Amino acid sequence: MELPKFRYNNLSASCNFCDRTRNPHPEFKDEPIVTTRLVVNQKKLEVCINCYCELTDAADASKKPLNLLIEEKINLIRILNKKSNL
Repeated sequence: MELPKFRYNNLSASCNFCDRTRNPHPEFKDEPIVTTRLVVNQKKLEVCINCYCELTDAADASKKPLNLLIEEKINLIRILNKKSNL
């Protein structure tokens, strides 16, 4: 996977993993989050810089490919969403 390009000041930004729309940093709390777009299995995802860094750290620690970890996280979110809708 190539290095992502992060977008700043996108007022409609939201993370597919943590659902943030606002910057959690106290000094930048009124600014939108910084995101990048990733394509995994022909699906476009918008991921914040915090989640992306967590995923790359986890990939490095586990020696798993980043794409595989993203797919696992997507599947886990899908399962949890189904569980909460019951």
